Amino acid sequence: LGTDHVDIYKLHRPYPDVPIDETLGALAEEVSAGRVEVIGCSQHSGDQLREALETSRIHGYPRFEIVQPGYNLALRDDEDDLLPLCIEEGLAVTPFSPLGAGFLTGKYTQNRDDIPKGTRFHIMPPHIEIYFKKRNFRIVEKLRVKSVELGVSMAFLAMAWVMSNPAITTILVGAREPAHIDNALEAYKIGMDEELRAEISAWGDESD
Repeated sequence: LGTDHVDIYKLHRPYPDVPIDETLGALAEEVSAGRVEVIGCSQHSGDQLREALETSRIHGYPRFEIVQPGYNLALRDDEDDLLPLCIEEGLAVTPFSPLGAGFLTGKYTQNRDDIPKGTRFHIMPPHIEIYFKKRNFRIVEKLRVKSVELGVSMAFLAMAWVMSNPAITTILVGAREPAHIDNALEAYKIGMDEELRAEISAWGDESD
């Protein structure tokens, strides 16, 4: 990379076999050595993040400053605990998969044998078990109708919905072509008003 340090170093996921104080201690050494500016974590629950923050306070270690959860219209478990905690602690939140690995673009049907080749769900089949639920397909259909009504893409609406959550700092866009970046930038510029966001948020209230 042609650099002697990284700006942000994130744990990809929790590793319960190693005590969090040991992990944070090792990361503290990297920060002290100047090889890492800021540390963060990904896919941690609210309880796991809370434990890490308390451990940093007790030992005087640098704390996680950036949190990277999976968050989108079909994956909202972190709204009850993790995201409020991040607001309370003043942590940056940079969620991955705002489009649900492409699920929220409407490219998939409920037929598990009809997965388009080369898509994320084809390359990583475990995504199917996460997203292929009746509730989520109902959300996709409502998103499809609303996108036609407003004259914007489903991807635009899904990303604007995530970006408009006050807890979110920015999103990670898994772009495969320049148009994907353009769409994300457009969603950021235009945003989403509170009324539309509330309407879309209510789609997830129904269970299977």
